[in-house]
Amino acid sequence: MAVPSLDSVTFIGNLTTETLAASLRGLEVERWAHEHNVANIETPGYQSRLVEFRDALKHAIDQGRPLAMEADVSVSRAATRLNGNNVDVTHELTGLAENGLEQQLIVSALNAQYELIRTAIER
Repeated sequence: MAVPSLDSVTFIGNLTTETLAASLRGLEVERWAHEHNVANIETPGYQSRLVEFRDALKHAIDQGRPLAMEADVSVSRAATRLNGNNVDVTHELTGLAENGLEQQLIVSALNAQYELIRTAIER
């Protein structure tokens, strides 16, 4: 299963909209990992996936290139059950809920930015 990508989406705007777009890309990869982990909760030997993008996003913002941010997907080294699987369903479902709220917040912020651009064009 491939990690999702929003690379084909073009974002119009400034550093703020690019930062929001990069955040949305990172959250999409994080959501994919949580969903993939839940889907494999009973798969013997499956090791849950972890996603880190926030530090990379901060670095990319500091460089003035937030869209250059790359999310890091790694394998968890947490303790396993007898079947070798280490997915913690409570952690994954909580992560999915938090991720969904963060995505809603980012989409609202992007909509507000695009509304500003639309207003500027109309005047």
